[in-house]
Amino acid sequence: MRINNNNFQKNANTSLVAQLIWKSPGISRVDIARELSLYRSTVTNIISSLIDNDIVYEGEEGSGMSRGGRKPIILRLNEKFGCVVGFDIQPSHYRAVIVDITGALLFEEKGAIPKVDFEGILTFLMDLALKGVESTGLPLLAVCVGVPGIVNSENGIIEYAEPFNLRHFDLHSFFASRYAVPVFVENDANCTAWLEMTINRTIKLGDFICLLADYHEGNYQFGDRSGIGVGIGLSIGGKVYHGSHSSAGEFCSLSWRGDSIGQTGLDEALLIRSAYDEEAWRVWMVDLFSSMVPVVSVMDPRVIFIHGKPFSDEKKILSLLEADCPQFLAILKKIKCKLIFDAQDESVVAKGAAMMYLQKLFAVPELSEIESRSHFDWDDVIDQANRKKIYTKNGLGVGNE
Repeated sequence: MRINNNNFQKNANTSLVAQLIWKSPGISRVDIARELSLYRSTVTNIISSLIDNDIVYEGEEGSGMSRGGRKPIILRLNEKFGCVVGFDIQPSHYRAVIVDITGALLFEEKGAIPKVDFEGILTFLMDLALKGVESTGLPLLAVCVGVPGIVNSENGIIEYAEPFNLRHFDLHSFFASRYAVPVFVENDANCTAWLEMTINRTIKLGDFICLLADYHEGNYQFGDRSGIGVGIGLSIGGKVYHGSHSSAGEFCSLSWRGDSIGQTGLDEALLIRSAYDEEAWRVWMVDLFSSMVPVVSVMDPRVIFIHGKPFSDEKKILSLLEADCPQFLAILKKIKCKLIFDAQDESVVAKGAAMMYLQKLFAVPELSEIESRSHFDWDDVIDQANRKKIYTKNGLGVGNE
């Protein structure tokens, strides 16, 4: 979608104002103008447009100034404006969430993947999600998908997903031909980075790493291997880093060789046992964290977030690191990097996928992003919120009224 410079500046200013309200609910017009160094008239015009389109509403009056005078009117995002669906799709299971425009969780579900092809899985999940959206009574703004593998998120293409035997799967076109709703796709570990950026949006988080692991039960349908799968999400300079070929964060351990199958060079029987055998689990963990030492040393992150069920026992893992991989703890101490465990929430990928849309909505796009298929502006968002139905090819849909 091509836009001129005037439209770009208008959308940029709108995003800046909306982002500030998102980060600081209850802020006033005066404070927004002061914080963003914008003319009050510019802020007033933007706020008026946001209110007219039901994106923002005026709340109760704020506290008065110390010398008296008129109390400022505070502003909040309208949680009824619309909702976003987030999916986490793994070879044996899925997780789905729906959040409103503020990021509040409205719906959450998990279950087994049906024994159909990948397109059938997407259709199954959309049927489930549309029922959930209908129950909220909110317009559906976007669908966001997190999957393991190499993902070109700018153009909505799953370049390579070994667990599903996918090569160059055009998710954007699949949805565009079936549903009147924007779709976004991202690597599952990167989704956790989007989530942490959202959770910590009111502070200067700095560069960080998200480490995500999940148990793979094995799936004869796709030939996925049993064991533990791991991915890395990187945030550098306040942005999720995708690398030159969309494969940043695709993990290969120090034991990996060119002819290795999977992420490590460990014996496949050991990898299968790692999900339930104590000794195999320890070998896998040491292989992982020892491989992270040069990554942490080179990147110099401020925080490492640990996600996923295999990391659920924090004390056990820290004890293992002290005994069998002290170099990992040593590098954290050397660069003053925090290690934060958040392994209890099974829906972090699905939530992070949905939060990716909110991050994009409230961020000023770069000029280089304008020509990508994932680009959208505020006019697109408002049009989507005003849609009456999300139609599918076979005539099924969900009302937005």
